[in-house]
Amino acid sequence: MLDRAPKANLATRFAEELELRFRALRRLGILFLRAKWFKMPNAVRAAGIRVVLHYPPEHGVVVDFLGCCVRNSYGLRRQLKSVETILDIGANVGFFSIAARAYYPNAEIHAYEPNLRIFPFLKSNTEQLGIKVYQEAVGADEGRVAIADEGDSNQAKTIASADGSIPQIALQGAVERLGGVVDLLKLDCEGAEWDMFRSAVPWRHIRNVRMEYHLFDQHTLLDVEQTLKQLGFKITRFEPSAGFGLIWAVPSGANT
Repeated sequence: MLDRAPKANLATRFAEELELRFRALRRLGILFLRAKWFKMPNAVRAAGIRVVLHYPPEHGVVVDFLGCCVRNSYGLRRQLKSVETILDIGANVGFFSIAARAYYPNAEIHAYEPNLRIFPFLKSNTEQLGIKVYQEAVGADEGRVAIADEGDSNQAKTIASADGSIPQIALQGAVERLGGVVDLLKLDCEGAEWDMFRSAVPWRHIRNVRMEYHLFDQHTLLDVEQTLKQLGFKITRFEPSAGFGLIWAVPSGANT
């Protein structure tokens, strides 16, 4: 009898998670899914608009679509109150921004993607949805970067370079473009988060963080936790993996 309650709780959580996934699919106009038979859809629906999807032929594209649009890994509508401004850093081809528009049809959404190879896909996928896209990197300071893009585009990295072809805006500037307050920051930028962590001021104007962290350059999980704490955040959800993981965080004084 003692071991039945945990199993029941696990089954309940699984059923709830499955229902949330089906709701996410219905919201995007996808009516059927079996993971082992999954193929990328040609189009989705967001805020009543049919969006024909454009993307490169990469395995990482499928991974990102499943994470952003099916599993809802960044927790749209979960533990979030009023969301009027959304900042998508590391937008890639735009799946998170599309999903965000489906959940928050009236929000102002800004999406940043520095990869010149991928930006046209982002622009095409979001242009009908009122999402502002920027072909820029984001860091602690303004500057220029180059791109190390040798595999799937969702693993491309920016490298600070005075001779780089891509402009970088400071995180503070990206926050100010959204009016000075970011209700939801989605961050997936293959290690560039560590540069953004150096600038404490803009983080004071961010109300929710949903991010993929990366343990490059000998960084550890403890570094991630301590850095977010120093920036004034507490972690509400933590999904570690090998060398990276997902974190949801809110300001330390927020009620959860």
